[in-house]
Amino acid sequence: MPTAPNLNKFKGSISNSLGFISNKSEDFVEISKIKYKIYLEENSMDDLYRDIGKDLFKIFKTSSHIDHSLLDYCNTLKKIENRIDALQKKLDKINNKK
Repeated sequence: MPTAPNLNKFKGSISNSLGFISNKSEDFVEISKIKYKIYLEENSMDDLYRDIGKDLFKIFKTSSHIDHSLLDYCNTLKKIENRIDALQKKLDKINNKK
């Protein structure tokens, strides 16, 4: 049977291990949330790319010039790219913490 000091050491070891597992679980959840946000942002970009293509083709068919309405798409895409970059940096920071 373990002595009291050995039992305390054993309890401390278990407590430390549980704390470590808890921290890793929190990191995993945070990483998953960030990756999902990146996925959603990339899907938003894909939708905008598709819309840009449709508008460009309409303009092509009518032989008109490209107008400024396409700038809205580009500006929105740039904002999404910036959000993705920020999320990626947050993800890298969590991964480097390991």
